[in-house]
Amino acid sequence: MSMLAACAAYFSPQDGTHDERTAMDTRRPEAISQLLVERLRVDDVDGLEHLYEPDAAFVDYDGVVKGWAAIRTAHQRFADAGLQLSLNNFVVFEADDLALVHWSWTVRDKAGSAQQGTSAEVLRRQPDGSWKFVIDNSDGSALVGHL
Repeated sequence: MSMLAACAAYFSPQDGTHDERTAMDTRRPEAISQLLVERLRVDDVDGLEHLYEPDAAFVDYDGVVKGWAAIRTAHQRFADAGLQLSLNNFVVFEADDLALVHWSWTVRDKAGSAQQGTSAEVLRRQPDGSWKFVIDNSDGSALVGHL
C-alpha cells in the first residue's frame, strides 16, 4: 500500500475523527493536496470535507465559493466531468501556523487531452497538528486578470 493510500485509508470522513496515524500523515501541509487527489481518484467527494476549514474558500475559473456545501459542488462538478488530476512538483512556505503551498498539476480528460497549471493553497495548522485548507486556489496565478 502506498503512503498516499495509507493516508486515505486512515482518514475518517464519516465522523470527522482522526486517529493517531491520520494526524501523523497530515502533519505536512503538502499532504493535504495529496489526500484530495486520492479522494477524487476514488470518486469520494464527501471524503474531502475534512480537508477544509468550515469557512474555507475554493477558487477556480468559475469564481470563488465559500463553505463546504459550495466547495463540495465545485469538486463534484470536477468528478462528474471524469477528469483525472495528478500532482507533480511542489514548494511549501511556512510561517507559524500558516503555509502557502504551490503544486504543479496535470489534468487529463477522458480523451487523454492534458492541461497543466499551478495551484496556490493556504493552509492552517490545526490544534491536533494536522493541516486544513483555508484557501484552495486550484489555478493559482492563472486567475490574475480573470476574476
